Amino acid sequence: MTKEKIRIKYYECNMTKGQHVLAYLIFVLIISTILFIYYHNIIVSAVGGAIIAVFQEKFYAKAVIKKRQNRLRVQFKEFLEIITISISGGSGRSMENAIKDSVRELKMMFNEKTDIVREIELIVNDYERVGVPMSQGFGELGNRSDVDDIKSFAAIYKTIDGKSSDFGYIIRQTHDIIRDKLEITQEVETVISSAKSEAYMMLVMPLIIVIAMSTMGSGFLDSLFTTWIGRAAATVGVVALGVSYVLATRAVDIEV
Repeated sequence: MTKEKIRIKYYECNMTKGQHVLAYLIFVLIISTILFIYYHNIIVSAVGGAIIAVFQEKFYAKAVIKKRQNRLRVQFKEFLEIITISISGGSGRSMENAIKDSVRELKMMFNEKTDIVREIELIVNDYERVGVPMSQGFGELGNRSDVDDIKSFAAIYKTIDGKSSDFGYIIRQTHDIIRDKLEITQEVETVISSAKSEAYMMLVMPLIIVIAMSTMGSGFLDSLFTTWIGRAAATVGVVALGVSYVLATRAVDIEV
């Protein structure tokens, strides 16, 4: 089975072991550096970084899944626009032919390895070689992608397939609804991106302050790194930083 024939489950993590390891090592480095800023102890920083990075890597893997699903959602909107124009031109073109022809335009718009190109090719191949109805193919894609827009389109396509002479109008209305929803989502994501930048900047400020004060040479923060009370205060600071990071990332995780 070639790579192009693999039916990806987009709601599952599709990162390779190498990518997982690389992400883990990067997080170990980042977290260990942050811990060293607060503790000035290589062993504590390395061990703490190795442990915390396990959870951070899992969080990152989930973010990668969501990012790929969102990318597929945007690509699917472009696909709908292509077939909507194709079947609404008054040429009497069938849905199946419009979907077949869309592959060429999708390749020009993206590339052959893009998720939407591979998935539409799978649907077309199943239809031509095995006789699987395209409506069934989109239903299967909706289940594997877990993308609501694709599921909605598949349900509508299955309902009107061979039963409605006005499927062009219905597909156009479906496209308009999905497009409007996506535009709203992108507007919200723009606001969220700005909020994320501000939140991350606020999280970095305590690190900058500790670095600046510990490198001034006055020994002002020596007790933070050498006494038990200082270690306890540093731990409180690390915990507060971690909690703030979790709250900031969850606060901007909004579903539209």
